[in-house]
Amino acid sequence: MPESLSTICILSLILFSCNQTAKYKDETSKKVQSADTEKYSGLQGTWVRYTKRNFTLIEIKDTSNVLYYQFIERKPEMDKITTDHYWYYRSIATMGYWDNSTIWVATDKFRFDYKLKSDTLIEFDKMGDQGKFIKVYTDEQKAFKEFKASNLNRKITKTNNLQAL
Repeated sequence: MPESLSTICILSLILFSCNQTAKYKDETSKKVQSADTEKYSGLQGTWVRYTKRNFTLIEIKDTSNVLYYQFIERKPEMDKITTDHYWYYRSIATMGYWDNSTIWVATDKFRFDYKLKSDTLIEFDKMGDQGKFIKVYTDEQKAFKEFKASNLNRKITKTNNLQAL
């Protein structure tokens, strides 16, 4: 009887500690993600690079929630490909920081390094700069960005379609 009681106590203790560890891990990861998201909020959004034969889109929500899309048209006469000259790649990705102006994005197959300059991500590797991604905005995001950047001096000079509530 004492052996079974001690076994039950030990198993209960193990289950309780595992539950607490999982809870602590979830809370810690949420704090880390929110800290990264707040510190580098300028990275959140959609980044696009477009050339004649290539379209790449990176959507960043936070450090662990990144989507990467790439579409390439391979010219059969240039790449000696006779079939399937279109290539499409989609991946869930993560990102991290080298310093306050350099980041990396890791997909399930590739890792890319970028320098951040305002609304531009410059992809680079050991051979130098490889291309520029421009941050794109929806119409609503553009309007809010312009409004936030404007200096209203607490004066409203014109109203359109103002309705009483």
